[in-house]
Amino acid sequence: MTIMTENNNLFNYLKERVQILSVIGEHVLLKKAGFYWKGRCPFHDEKTGSFTVSPHREIFYCFGCHAGGDVITFISKIENCTPLEAAKSLADRFNISLPQELSLMVSTESADEKKRYFNICQVIAEILHKNLLSYKPATDYLKNRMVTNQSINEFSLGYLPSGQQNIKSFLQELRTHNILAKDLLDIHFLEESKGFFHSSFEKRIVFPIKDHLGRFCGFGGRVFEQGDDRSKYYNSRENSFFQKGSLLFGLDKAKKDIHKLKYAFLVEGYTDVIAMHQYGYTNTIATLGTACTLEHLKQLSYHAEKLYILYDGDSAGHSAMLRLAELCWQTNIDLYTLFLPPKQDPADFLHQGGDLQLLINQAQDIISFFFKEAGTNFGQQSLQQKLERMRKCLSIIKNVQDPFKQEILLQQASSIFNFPTHTLKQELNRLKHKTASLNTLNIKTEMPLESEIITCLLEKNFIYAILSNLELLNRKEVANLINYMPSFIKNIINKLQSIPACDEKTRFMLFFDTLNESEKKSVQQFLVREEEQEAQEFEIVLTQLEKKYWKMITQKTKLLLEEAQKTGDASSINDLVSTFLELKKKLLSRGLI
Repeated sequence: MTIMTENNNLFNYLKERVQILSVIGEHVLLKKAGFYWKGRCPFHDEKTGSFTVSPHREIFYCFGCHAGGDVITFISKIENCTPLEAAKSLADRFNISLPQELSLMVSTESADEKKRYFNICQVIAEILHKNLLSYKPATDYLKNRMVTNQSINEFSLGYLPSGQQNIKSFLQELRTHNILAKDLLDIHFLEESKGFFHSSFEKRIVFPIKDHLGRFCGFGGRVFEQGDDRSKYYNSRENSFFQKGSLLFGLDKAKKDIHKLKYAFLVEGYTDVIAMHQYGYTNTIATLGTACTLEHLKQLSYHAEKLYILYDGDSAGHSAMLRLAELCWQTNIDLYTLFLPPKQDPADFLHQGGDLQLLINQAQDIISFFFKEAGTNFGQQSLQQKLERMRKCLSIIKNVQDPFKQEILLQQASSIFNFPTHTLKQELNRLKHKTASLNTLNIKTEMPLESEIITCLLEKNFIYAILSNLELLNRKEVANLINYMPSFIKNIINKLQSIPACDEKTRFMLFFDTLNESEKKSVQQFLVREEEQEAQEFEIVLTQLEKKYWKMITQKTKLLLEEAQKTGDASSINDLVSTFLELKKKLLSRGLI
């Protein structure tokens, strides 16, 4: 048995037990559209969702960037891993027990390392959580901060006591889970100095951090005792499985409600997330003590349509919002600013009886906020500073795709800067022209040409009908017509016919695995439709294709007759003449020839 065949056995085993809709739904906000589910593609930026999932075929396809495949392909692309690593990830995620011969295949070093890392983090979190529950000063502090027992448990809050004896006890408990001190040194949870172990998380409230799938992957720590003059916050050091620029605290818990409500709240701190959840705003997340990045915004855009920025009401909070305004045009999520009273964070605001709904009603889109901030004390700026502010605003307007929104923003800028709209529009056009000129210097695309993967709509409907009803292949006129179609269509049909009879889902999976990448793209386009279309009656499609290929059929029939006459094959001559005359009569009766 070849390696490819063995891999396909493994992949098919998993695909029979995992629904593609459930997997993709954890990463992309999908909406039902007829037979399909659609959303914004996670593999390229787009305003309108062209990413389509076909649940009954267990495949996906994007009409924007032409990415497509099955659930293994999706995980490989979204997690940037090999198909075998993707299979391992799916088996772990859905607790699928693999037969021994298949289990050996997914024991890749990188997949095993990743699983062990998550397991180490989970065990640490469980031990620290138990520590916190038995350490009254830590629980008293949390109660004073209005953190409930339910939140302490839901967010698995923990505590790491200090001192060599406590560290020794900690390591002894870890050893019962086959975790050694070296493992903690490798992930930088512990450090070693002069033969002694210590950790920057000692004497801190510890906030375990999970990825969007709920796997423990890192930690955040906060000092809480009076007189502790260390840095207020400390986060795990970054590694291959813990990247602060792409992780959001609380997303694993908030994701479901974000999908449901189609909007999210972004706050700055872990305790702010907990407070928001306690007050019913369970669609709240936070960055990990870092600025919100473009990667964060893109990740949120797969789940939400709106994002409310709820940062502290100080100058640092305002500055962070201004930075986001310069990023927002690169994503497909609408950002709105909520302004808290000075010297208050979201937790303070809520605990003191603040009405968040009132702030939401007064929310301002982030670009308008940016313009107003840019216009503050504008008259007192030097000429160079004025030009710099106006051009920064125009650079944001330039990237807004909607022409009506561009016009509204230009009018806003004109009013704020007291500058004629037509003058601003002239400068905007100059910036656009400059950008367009730069783009033409280096045009590069990795997307396949439409002609490479799309055939005529008639052929598409024909193949769609056959893939949906394999019995059609038993009809003589269908089999005859396939002989005149492009070679790649004939190859696909031949591979389909070579699959032994079995249930429809299994037969399609086996068939799909026999295709090369080009053929897979074609089949995905045949089966997944960008718009809901009325299925043409197969007989109409068949007749139209027979008309389309009539000249080719006539020429080839003539050649075949000549060959049959040379060899004296009377049976073939009768069959060719009979088939040809029957088709001619059909097309003549419909006025098609």
